[in-house]
Amino acid sequence: MRATPLTVLSPIPWWWALWIRLTWPAARIGNAVVGPLRRLSFIHFARWAVVSRWPADRETRRDRAAPRSLLFLTSFDGSDIQYIEAFVRIVPWRIRGLYAGAKGFPGARRFGPVARYINDQSHPVDHFWMAYPDASTTMVAQALKLRDAYAAAAPRLNGAGAQAFGDEWRRFLTDVQDLL
Repeated sequence: MRATPLTVLSPIPWWWALWIRLTWPAARIGNAVVGPLRRLSFIHFARWAVVSRWPADRETRRDRAAPRSLLFLTSFDGSDIQYIEAFVRIVPWRIRGLYAGAKGFPGARRFGPVARYINDQSHPVDHFWMAYPDASTTMVAQALKLRDAYAAAAPRLNGAGAQAFGDEWRRFLTDVQDLL
């Protein structure tokens, strides 16, 4: 399997949950927040959610200071060290916008403290599924582009004579060679 799963559960106070709920819809508009994350081609999946209420657990004491949590589920190519380092270097202000109010968050300036925080807040992954476990996100993106390019070329290939087919096929392979 190429991908690495990660689950991070960060306790947040009520006012930070409110901040997230008010700012996330604005963050989805346009490409300023989401665009750089989508360009990180090693991310398969990333999802944040605010969990406001947990089922009662008689085995543990309730933490009244932080009954809400910021849940982060992700899967990515490579190690968690590479993943965290990329987030800290490439999108630090986005990390700050999500985690600045989280209990114990050290800030997004340096890799070491962020890595320790994520390690402390991460939870074992009991179940993980991928549609294409042997493919990286780059491979899947290339396969989709290749499929589209072939769909565009297919009408020119179908019913073509031998010479025209050969010419068109060579042109197609030349155009898509970076995807193969």
